[in-house]
Formats: sequence, structure tokens, C-alpha cells
Amino acid sequence: MATNSHLQRGAQRRITTMFLLAAAISGGALAGRTALPAQTSTAAATPQASSEAPSGSYSWPVKPFDRQHPVRGSFADPRSIFRGNPTLRGLMTSRCACSYHQGIDIGAPDGTDVYPVRSGVVRIVTPDWVEVDSDGGSSFQYWHIRSAVKAGDHVQARQTILGQILRGSEHVHLTELQNGKPTNPLAPGHIGPYADSTTPRVNAITFRLRDAGSDLLPEYLHGSVEIVAAAADTPAVPVPGKWNGLPVTPSKLTYHVEAFPSGQLLVPETTAMDVSHNLPATSDMWRTYARGTHMNMVQMGVHRYWYQPGAYLFKLSAKFDTHQLKDGVYRVTATAWDTAGNHSSTSQVINIHNRKTWLDH
Repeated sequence: MATNSHLQRGAQRRITTMFLLAAAISGGALAGRTALPAQTSTAAATPQASSEAPSGSYSWPVKPFDRQHPVRGSFADPRSIFRGNPTLRGLMTSRCACSYHQGIDIGAPDGTDVYPVRSGVVRIVTPDWVEVDSDGGSSFQYWHIRSAVKAGDHVQARQTILGQILRGSEHVHLTELQNGKPTNPLAPGHIGPYADSTTPRVNAITFRLRDAGSDLLPEYLHGSVEIVAAAADTPAVPVPGKWNGLPVTPSKLTYHVEAFPSGQLLVPETTAMDVSHNLPATSDMWRTYARGTHMNMVQMGVHRYWYQPGAYLFKLSAKFDTHQLKDGVYRVTATAWDTAGNHSSTSQVINIHNRKTWLDH
């Protein structure tokens, strides 16, 4: 069985650079502790039928161009190959070839023809990917294809065949660059038609003393803690084959803290992560993701673990100082969003006890 992973060696505009790891697989949700007390959700008013989906500024790179295709890997999904053994310790502490996914993975059969989404000039051709530069500072990379063009060729959207999807890939990876910086193709006004009526979920809210530490009891939090949300989304269109049922990441996570049960807002709505349009400013994915995160069908050591869903753990706050709140009971609420505006929230009730004599009573 093919690995279907890729290391994004990437490129800057016109000058070859190395994009860090971009394994062609999506990440997933953590089946973790259930947050309390409840979940709420709001689905955007987006149509189910792709024929009615909002159009974008460019179409899909595979036929039919005007029909929505399944996306099995989202923008900024974690890409991770762990060097350690397949143990919890290995997952939490071992070295990792890790990076943000810099585009989207569009599911399609091996051998499928791939076309440019915009007309332009071929600038880079490698054994498995092609870059096409267009007007206005935009360019697109098409990965996992056997190229049928050469550098300098002028290509036409929907007409020129750039190449065919390589055997064992079962998808084409599309990276959109604007002035050399990766942009989310699923953002409104980009690829189309695209509609999404699935709702991302926050599956758990947990707390740690440090990034690789064990979970703390929410009944007894004190000092500086890391707040972590396990969250995931469902692809807008079901993905066929072995990727069916595997989740992807939300595009945004926010949180707030209120007194409980009064509901008095003490920490206003705060954005912890937002890749709706662009990647985070730093390339270190561990600024966004907490340890324990891994992609779907993760590789640990020399082995790949097929069909296993990934785990997406987001740092809502890397160093939340509980001293800013009086000892008492509070509720932390996290909300997960997608680019279509669908969102849902989950809350966790906590007890803060910073009084030094607390354990003496």
C-alpha cells in the first residue's frame, strides 16, 4: 500500500526554496475527555448541493471544473512524522518532522488529468510537482503529478494538461501563493464552487502545566497553565476510499472565560488560532498545536499506522495565569469555526485555587 505522503520541498516565487514537511494526509480529532457542561453549534446557511455552491475566483484543477470535489486535507493541518517509538511518550516528546500543511488535498483517482486553475507561465517543474505563475502576484503549485509541461510554457486554465496524478497518490495537492505566501484556497472568493454545511466540533478542553505534561484536574487549577482544545471538522464532501470518515482541522479557534454560574465575562472572546486566510506568522506548528497532536495515519519511527484518525490539539492559551482570577468556579468556552462560518462551542467548568493553605483544609 502506498504511503501517499509528501515532504514539501516547495519553492519561493521564481526561486526554489524548501517548504517543510507536507505529507499528503489530513489530521483528526481526539477522542478525549468530554468537556462540560454542553455543546452549542451554528451551521452557516450554505447549500448541500455543489451545483448551488458559491463560485470562486478560480475553478477546481480536475474535471468537472464546476463541481465541488472532496478535500481530504485542509489548509494548516499538521504534517507530522515522529522519530520516536509508537508510544505516548514517543508522541509527546520525540523529535518530529512537523509543519503546517500549506495547501489543500483534493481527492481524485490516480492518473487523473490536472489543469491550471488560472492561466499563466510554468516557472518550476520537478518530478512530482509544477508551479504556475499568474498575474497579480499569484501562483499555484500542483503536487503529486507526473508533469506534462516544461518551464517557460504558457498554460491556459481548464485547457492545458499540467500532468496526471501519480500512482498511489489518489489526490492532487494545491498550494495557492500570493506574493510568495501560502493562502487558504477554501477562503471565500478563492476556489469554487465550494460550499460547506458541516460543523466543526470542540471535543474536549483540558489543562496542563507544560506542553508535554499530563492533564490536570479541572477541579484544582493553580498557577500558570496551558489550555488545550481538542477540535476537528468533517470534510464538506465525503472523501472516498481509505480516507473516508477521517477528519480535518477547523480554520479558527476562539475562547472566553466567565464566572460560573453567574455568567459574568472575565476574559473576553480571544482568537487562539486563525488560518481562514493565511498561515500563522511563525512556521513552528507547535506554537499553534499542543504535543499529542498528529496527522491521520500517523508515522512513528519506521511504521505508518493506516486508517487511524489523527488528533488535533490546539493551544487556546500557552500560559494562562490563573492568578488573574479570584479563587472560585469558572467556565471556559471554546469555539471552532470553518471558512464558511459554521461553528460550535464546548465548555468546561473549572475550579481555581491559588490560596497556599487550600490543601490544608
